[in-house]
Amino acid sequence: MSKKKINLVIYALSILDRENKRLKLKDINEGKSFLDCVEEYMQKNISLYTNDTEQDTLFQFEQVNLEKQTNDAGQEEYRVLYGRVKTGEYGIESELVDVKSGQITNRSADQADMMPFGFCIAVPSGNVNSAVIILQTMGVYGMKTTLQKHLQNCLTNISPELMLMMRAIAPKEYIDRYFRNGTLKKIRMIRYEISEDESDKMGINYGVKQTKEERIIHRPIGFMDRKKKEFQEWFSGQRSYTDIIEIEGFEYDDLKLEFSLEHTNKTFNLANMNSLVVNEDITEKVRQKGGHPVYDSLKPIMRDTAEEYLKGMGLLAV
Repeated sequence: MSKKKINLVIYALSILDRENKRLKLKDINEGKSFLDCVEEYMQKNISLYTNDTEQDTLFQFEQVNLEKQTNDAGQEEYRVLYGRVKTGEYGIESELVDVKSGQITNRSADQADMMPFGFCIAVPSGNVNSAVIILQTMGVYGMKTTLQKHLQNCLTNISPELMLMMRAIAPKEYIDRYFRNGTLKKIRMIRYEISEDESDKMGINYGVKQTKEERIIHRPIGFMDRKKKEFQEWFSGQRSYTDIIEIEGFEYDDLKLEFSLEHTNKTFNLANMNSLVVNEDITEKVRQKGGHPVYDSLKPIMRDTAEEYLKGMGLLAV
């Protein structure tokens, strides 16, 4: 049986008060940290099934443990809470077919197909108001919506004025890894509006929305080194992405860079970076059993990934 694709999806996590100010994560409730409160909430609900009738979803906390990570001097650098949940949807009838025998059984609308997913939350020591939360997915399956609801419930139990915020991680920390360590495979420049004169010359209809012009540079060796200054200016907001490459007679609307790094291919659209959700393909790193990642092999991968992004966000010393 082939390996199932396992990804880690990375978000920045904060807690807001009623004035939308970020709170310090080390003291959320009478001296208890956010991680302490989440662990306590999960322990109280461990192995209990929660039925979300609006989403036709069943949810269960299966495992939880809290660890601290120290440096070489024995000083605490950050704490990480690991968890494993099971979740599944119901409300649809289907046939289950044994691929070897061909025998058919029926799944009723009242049965939920429960699947396990791991996650971790890493919070640096000290007076920080941001953390990293990592969610494991499998193919198109995940548990972000249901887990986020439970984390919000945990906060609401403390105070109805507290709000959990999970946002796309700041793109600079993420793409910097690819810019510094990745291999640039392609540069794609896309123009969506072709002039009437050029359309006539090419023999195509003018003004068709589906028509676009694209120029692709394969294996652009040396590009990242020679354009370092331009990318630094783009990062700092001093240069538009459309000015990174200048080609006479070709003004592009989108600039896409395709990278390869550690068996993962990633395309960055520089025109739309604010909505970037970070994900890492760990299929070849994690052990699988029954098509799912083995929890004990998943935990250190999540921890190392969280540490890397905490450093990239400036929350941990490099």
